[in-house]
Amino acid sequence: MDESGSDDVLDLVLEQVDSHVSLIRAAAVCKRWRRAIADAAFLRRYRSLRAPPVAVGYRNGFDDRYSSVGPVFAPSAAPSVVDARHFSLDFLPGDAASWELVDSRGSLLVLWQAYFSAEIVVCEPLTRRYKRIPPPADLNNYYRWRCYLIDGEADEAGGCIGMYNFRVVYMFTKRDDGNKHVVMYTVGSSWSKTNFDRITPSSNCLSPVGHGGGCWYFVQGSALIVLDSSTGDFSSSELPPLVEDWDSHAEDGDFFITNGRDSRLRIFTVFDGTMMVLVTLESGEWMLEKRVFLSEATCGLPGYDPFFFSIPQFVLMVGAGYAILAPINSGWLFSINLETMEAASAVELMASRVYGCELPWPPTLHACLDG
Repeated sequence: MDESGSDDVLDLVLEQVDSHVSLIRAAAVCKRWRRAIADAAFLRRYRSLRAPPVAVGYRNGFDDRYSSVGPVFAPSAAPSVVDARHFSLDFLPGDAASWELVDSRGSLLVLWQAYFSAEIVVCEPLTRRYKRIPPPADLNNYYRWRCYLIDGEADEAGGCIGMYNFRVVYMFTKRDDGNKHVVMYTVGSSWSKTNFDRITPSSNCLSPVGHGGGCWYFVQGSALIVLDSSTGDFSSSELPPLVEDWDSHAEDGDFFITNGRDSRLRIFTVFDGTMMVLVTLESGEWMLEKRVFLSEATCGLPGYDPFFFSIPQFVLMVGAGYAILAPINSGWLFSINLETMEAASAVELMASRVYGCELPWPPTLHACLDG
């Protein structure tokens, strides 16, 4: 067999390696294997077959007085495949307690100092690299700002986001006009305006709904606004009417999005003691899937009091397929399974949102490729 044919067979064998960590280990076998694995075309094919694993996670930490202690390591839903000590954030500039996690994508985290200067830091924990990004100009004229990580252009090895090609979307409200504005930062460039104004003719009263399926969601009245974390593009659609006089209710309602245990996205909201759950269809439209009267669903739980449902319900926590609620100022917690609509007592809150962090792609092969 000629060398070319032999390399083709080797590529087919290496494509069966079960994980990115095992692939890096395979590159240490010999120089021929290292050359094959380091080839951009091979890495692109391998990535198309296997998404990078979520190696670790982080969350915003708080002490007993609920004061921020900065980002802390949190166990990932996926088994950890590397030593968590390699993912320490002790390399971040300044006091760790001053930083707040606001988004993650791929191997990167984005943090800011919202209560100080709103300076942004994008970092890659495994390689201990970071980049400080100043906020857009004229910060004193902004409030209610938020930022999100967006993919850059794919490289030859199929990587879409890394320290060399990330983008950051910065969404803020201007004090002088009360409207939402969006700019985007690109590595090697600066802040520039995005297409947001074409999606929402009246871009005020935009409420965040949450993150799911690689997108961020917002509600404006009965319109659902979607920010695609792969492209940085905004799109919009209409939510179906859930109650009478829907337009006036939609302005006041709180909406939340979560991944269901069946991997389908769901949006839920609570109006007048009734929880309603919407599910996304293959067409991208949303339809009302279920509704439940919370007073009836919880009446058998310890501590139940009918009075609790004459006051607003506060959503404390959203997870995969469930929500934890409490009647405002009651201290009585309960959970609702968003697929079965069954209620259960909730003794304590779960941790805040965990920001997953993947292994960097393409992998860094430190061994020499010559010879």
